[in-house]
Amino acid sequence: MSSGKPDEPNQLPETYSTHPFPIYIPEDEELGNDVMQSSKNERQRQSLEIDIKALEIDIKEMMIKSRRPPFPCCIYRVSPVLRDVNKKAYTPRTVSIGPLHHNNKNLKGMQAVKFQYLEQFLKRATKTAMLNELPHWGDPMGFVTSLDTDLQIGKHFSCLERFLGLLKSTEGDIWNSYAEDDLNHITLEELLKIILVDSAFIIELFLRFHFNPSRLTPFEIASIRMDLLLIENQVPFFVLENLYKEAFGSYPNIYPTILELSCEFFEPYNDQKMQIQTMKHFTDLLRTFHLPITTDGEHGSDGGTPENESKNREPDDSNEHLKSATQLHAAGVQFNVSSSKCTLDISFIEPKLEIPCLHIYDDTEVIFRNVMVLEIYQYPNKTLICDYVLLMDYLINTSEDAELLVEKKIITSRLGSNQQVASLFNRLGRNIVKGINDKKLKGLVQALNAYYDTPWHTTKATFWLKYFSTPWKAASTTAASLLLLLTLIQTVLTGIAL
Repeated sequence: MSSGKPDEPNQLPETYSTHPFPIYIPEDEELGNDVMQSSKNERQRQSLEIDIKALEIDIKEMMIKSRRPPFPCCIYRVSPVLRDVNKKAYTPRTVSIGPLHHNNKNLKGMQAVKFQYLEQFLKRATKTAMLNELPHWGDPMGFVTSLDTDLQIGKHFSCLERFLGLLKSTEGDIWNSYAEDDLNHITLEELLKIILVDSAFIIELFLRFHFNPSRLTPFEIASIRMDLLLIENQVPFFVLENLYKEAFGSYPNIYPTILELSCEFFEPYNDQKMQIQTMKHFTDLLRTFHLPITTDGEHGSDGGTPENESKNREPDDSNEHLKSATQLHAAGVQFNVSSSKCTLDISFIEPKLEIPCLHIYDDTEVIFRNVMVLEIYQYPNKTLICDYVLLMDYLINTSEDAELLVEKKIITSRLGSNQQVASLFNRLGRNIVKGINDKKLKGLVQALNAYYDTPWHTTKATFWLKYFSTPWKAASTTAASLLLLLTLIQTVLTGIAL
């Protein structure tokens, strides 16, 4: 008769004797469980092997994608660290060029204008190809430069296929001109369409500026010119060259080269009047305008690329410092404006520090920021403009420093106040790697420090800054000295009277 209690523990296998609710399991069932567990472990192992294999393939694909393409990129999207300091400095306000700002809703109004310029470009290219019919058309210059000559509907589109084929033949180089991950939002076909429309717009704009400047207002020219200098708003220059040569290269007696047209359009920034040999794009051209001119009067974009430069090096700025302009001036440094037109032509021959005149306008910050970003990405070991900005940032800490340089005609400013000038350079140096790369400027900083650290110069600077650095201090010191002198005279006269 069952008592309702489990069987006695001594009737169970020894391995189950400690279970709170012992249940007897036959040996053959135990063997089956072992087989099932082994099968489960095998499936888990195979599943793990499959996952590892997929992960291995994925990692290999990522490594292949991360390889730098044989054609080096030269157009970059600004990193958030730099952009957040001044977002407007990198964003076009009138016209988008290239794919990075193509979807900017604020610039959509210019799309219709760009297609109008594309049509005029195609008309001009078609008319140029028709110059062999010169007796019919008369003056070739007047024929190709007139935008009013009508053609049969559709005839001026005959060269469109040829231009598209030209872009198609260099599609890999065009794609690789932009930094990795910047083109994930568009297809190759969309990219080629954007490049054709924007390149035709630029070429037609330059030709109008050359042949028919009165058709453009100064405001239009200035606003478009500034947008064409932004690092994110570029097309590779070789695209412009190829399209221009295909359309107009057979008639050099009528058409200047695209290099000449580019330099003409951006002439306000070419203070040295240098002859440019080549460029990567217009931001690169702007940087070249500020570099030292070569002995033959020419200069190309020879700053090097990340691929052919030596290993990137961090500037040694652990001990780099420089006193401000007012401190150096108090120590005896004489600030003079240089007659040189090259921004980087700075020299120090005791006690004279000569610096070329810098004209500061409302767009100066935009210009410097975009060239500095280009140098950081494209010329990491030749950051000449970054070095110049850092030097000026060292010199200008306060409005008094800016006032001194304005007084010496080293700076001319339209910003409104000396404090704005000081704030400009303080902002430009923000989030930029500290330390000057250029050996010449680094040596200049060291020479200025050595001059200041001379005991007599340091004492003189300390005395001047303490007693004469401001009009109020100078007045107080003068009054106190005069009072002391009068007291001394009175004491002497009293002694003589006695």
